Amino acid sequence: MVGLIAIQSVYSEETPPLRRVGTLVLPTVLTSVLENGLSIPVYLKYNKQPLDLKSSQKVADAIIYLHENKLYIKEINLSGNTQLTELTEQTKTLLDTIRNKELDEDLVYLIANNASLKLDLKSMYLELLVDGSAIGTKKIVRSDILGGSTVDNLSSVLSYRFGTYYNEYDGQGNSSNYLTLNSVSSLKENHFILNASAYGIGTNNSNFEVYRALYERDHSGYRFAAGMMDTWSIQSIASLNGLNTSKIYGLSYGNLSNTVIQNTSLSLTPINVFLPSAGTVQVYREGRLLSIQNFPLGSHEVDTSNLPSGSYSVDVKTFVNGEEINSTVGQINKSFDNRSMNIGKLNWQVFGGMLKYNKFSYRNQSEQDANIKDRESNGWLLGIALNKDYAWLSGTSFRSSIYAFTGNDNNEQNLVTELATNVAVTPELSVNLQTLLASDSTFQNTLTASYSVPKGYGSVWGSREYTDLGRKLAIQKRDYYSFGSSLNLKQIYNKLGYLTLSYSKDLERKNDFMSTEYSQDLFNFKYATVSFRAGMQRNTFTDSSTGSDSNNDFYRAQKNNDKYIYFDVRLPLSKWFSAGVSSRNDNLLATAAYRQSFNDHFIRNVGLDVSKQIRSSGEGSSSSDASFSGYAAYEHKFNSGSLSASAIGSNYSLNYTSQGMIAYTEKKLALSANNLESGVMINTGLKDKGKMSAIVNGQTYQVSGNRSFIPLSPYKEYTIELANDKKSLDSVNIVRGRHNKVTLYPGNVAVLNPEVQQMVTVFGRIYYPSGELAKKVNINNHIGKTVTDENGEFSLDVDKRYPILTLIENNGVLCEAALKLKPSDRVVWVGDLHCEMKKTSSQTNLLEARK
Repeated sequence: MVGLIAIQSVYSEETPPLRRVGTLVLPTVLTSVLENGLSIPVYLKYNKQPLDLKSSQKVADAIIYLHENKLYIKEINLSGNTQLTELTEQTKTLLDTIRNKELDEDLVYLIANNASLKLDLKSMYLELLVDGSAIGTKKIVRSDILGGSTVDNLSSVLSYRFGTYYNEYDGQGNSSNYLTLNSVSSLKENHFILNASAYGIGTNNSNFEVYRALYERDHSGYRFAAGMMDTWSIQSIASLNGLNTSKIYGLSYGNLSNTVIQNTSLSLTPINVFLPSAGTVQVYREGRLLSIQNFPLGSHEVDTSNLPSGSYSVDVKTFVNGEEINSTVGQINKSFDNRSMNIGKLNWQVFGGMLKYNKFSYRNQSEQDANIKDRESNGWLLGIALNKDYAWLSGTSFRSSIYAFTGNDNNEQNLVTELATNVAVTPELSVNLQTLLASDSTFQNTLTASYSVPKGYGSVWGSREYTDLGRKLAIQKRDYYSFGSSLNLKQIYNKLGYLTLSYSKDLERKNDFMSTEYSQDLFNFKYATVSFRAGMQRNTFTDSSTGSDSNNDFYRAQKNNDKYIYFDVRLPLSKWFSAGVSSRNDNLLATAAYRQSFNDHFIRNVGLDVSKQIRSSGEGSSSSDASFSGYAAYEHKFNSGSLSASAIGSNYSLNYTSQGMIAYTEKKLALSANNLESGVMINTGLKDKGKMSAIVNGQTYQVSGNRSFIPLSPYKEYTIELANDKKSLDSVNIVRGRHNKVTLYPGNVAVLNPEVQQMVTVFGRIYYPSGELAKKVNINNHIGKTVTDENGEFSLDVDKRYPILTLIENNGVLCEAALKLKPSDRVVWVGDLHCEMKKTSSQTNLLEARK
């Protein structure tokens, strides 16, 4: 005991005196650390929870320090922490402004009436105690802004469509063609668009026209465009129906941007819940459990993206530690077509410039025959467009354009207002109204409505369009209505089919059209499905070939009455066959058709139709010769298109279409069969016809050859992973560049340069130059190594680019054997190999010794 007292006495004399903070005495080591400042986590806790209940939800980091026997909070750092619980902006501001604040005797710092910090010094545990007023709602992001382009180099994408035809009729032949080009050149987010078409190339009637030539920058939620554009492509807000197909040389600027990424899968009306501690939320509809979601402490928006579409009530139950603490009723409001979830934001656009006004108005035949130069006049254009969406009913959208222009007859000023309203009254009922009103008394109104009958019984729709022409605007007069329905009779009796009805009436041109069709599956066998469809159509139209006035007696009403019945047979392997008879004005026609599609082949679709008149009434009858028509559609990695032909008697026609795109970047070209405005070029270095896969946002593309191009849509972020192709025997090892992330804007071509090793597995037996087996010897290749067995046999993966095996003796002597591999080799037995010694003095001595 005396010895122990002596030791304690000595220790006390050599150790600094202990420090006291409140009722606690701090150890010497901790005192030293606190004087220099100590970083500790801050945990969030609801102040109505039990005092002894510790929170594990970290929301910030704090630095505390000791000064003159008092503890201080130097600062609170909220950044760098994933905030699962949302604090109010006021609370976050107060936390951010804490600087050198003293803790009281109970080690508490009062931030505000609804928030305080409390330190447990024994466990170094700092709690942020809050009540409900300090907690905000953690909302699900409905819109985000696309980041900047990851492509730094100048690149361009050229899309093309080509078509040509040749007709032979009564010994007279004629032909024509067209070529449409759309070029997008870009530098990061800046791009230049050129769209043009050529018609009748190589003929006397050739024509070339440029439709768009403009600079565009759509970035950070704003779009600017300047140059030549047409009224259809000036921007998506502005509706310029009063200008028909006129051209604009000017600029446009607005905040309706392709870079705003919207989540359209959520309910228009959010459902919020509050949890005093981590727990679970369950969503029920009519007693059926739809969703289970876990949340930490705080107020949160329930994720409704996976809930069914429609407008209905749900029961929302909150559980903490298995106990139900709250139950409420929420309203789901999800339209089948939530086109915009940017609720409450005002989208705007201003535009203007020089206008080349197209005066062509279809008002009389003389205007239609007028020279194109007489149809156009120059003027100016100035306008503004607005758009806003609301969560009213199942979604309500308003869009308006107001613009003034000159350029028509006498170059007079015109003022036009257009308004479009789309109302989803319920998820099943949608109404759209478009109105145009101009200062020259022109009035145009279009009303459409559609209704989806609940429980899958079908749908009905209708539309009405009316135009009252004023004195100046060159627009087409329309007086038109249509309606129709599609009924699923299976819902009434499961052995029935589908009935489709439609009727349209053009009051201006005195045309009408009525159609009725019924279809039903008859038999469903293992090897075939047989169905039939029957219908009739009636078309009444006015033949105006002998007059120029709608009131002229030369106008004659023509009628066509068509009836048909067909039997369709769907076969395995994407085959389809149909046969039947049809009637037009009592002329009976027998027809047969065959279709087949192919996957992963150069030819993708083929079809053949044969028809022959089997009864003639003499009225409007066609030739008694059988008619034939067929087509074949192809797709290659570089181009796609179709070839079709038809013939009856000595008359025939041929048609060919082709499309694709050319991408250019870093002095390299790549081809594709698709028509998109951006993409990714992958320099794989694969030899022969080697293949691998690129997984782009979950979708798999096959990559082959030395360089491949994957066309992709612009204004998106892509995650790209390179891997082996499951459908190929090729084996590759991606040494570098397996995972990539790119953000593409129009015209961007991202370039990936992965380091890829194309491997082949070889088996064999190896000998020294003397003929002696190379037993228990290390064999190396560019990508792997192994050891031969007692018989000199080995198995090794070899890089196709370096088909050489190197034997390494224990003393470092090298002997090499070259492999002769075929392009198609994947796994190969190479037989007996003889290596050759390298010409060094040590190897020469070894060779002599082996002899």
